[in-house]
Amino acid sequence: MRYAQVRDQIQSGDVLGVRAHGLFPGITRNVQKIGRLGGFSGITHAGVAWWVEGRLYSVEMDGKHNVLRPLSQYINSGLGVDIYRCPVALEHMRENFDKATALPISYDIMDLFRIGSRLIFGTSTGQDDDKHLVCSTFASRWMQWSGWQPPEGLPAMPSPAELCQSLGEAIFSLSPKS
Repeated sequence: MRYAQVRDQIQSGDVLGVRAHGLFPGITRNVQKIGRLGGFSGITHAGVAWWVEGRLYSVEMDGKHNVLRPLSQYINSGLGVDIYRCPVALEHMRENFDKATALPISYDIMDLFRIGSRLIFGTSTGQDDDKHLVCSTFASRWMQWSGWQPPEGLPAMPSPAELCQSLGEAIFSLSPKS
């Protein structure tokens, strides 16, 4: 499906599963495949869709901290994006927008190793805090702050594939360069 066809149907709060390429996304994809996440394994990054003054952004962790990135940048870079409907009311996501975007949340590279170790070896990841998060944990935590009860079995630190899988079927799958 092409971005221009569905852009106006994407809602603030919808979860974005990005299918990136390159070395780091390749490692993420392969670790998730080993973790038996099937077709979801290609989702290597996650964000939350958010409309600001007529522009559609991804609210996400960028490897350093929480940021707003125009969603069109992913499409124009040749990346696929799957869209999952937000499981909580938009008003609750709005109530927690400042918490998700204004608090100083740093990226935690060690969480990536914990997630990978859990997927490959079955080790425990433990519980994360709200000040150091990776992309999928950030999106999951924002929805939890807004009242989402994650399905039983979803880890406290889900990988991007695990988060998207927990939300069910994508409502849209956007093709690159559309």
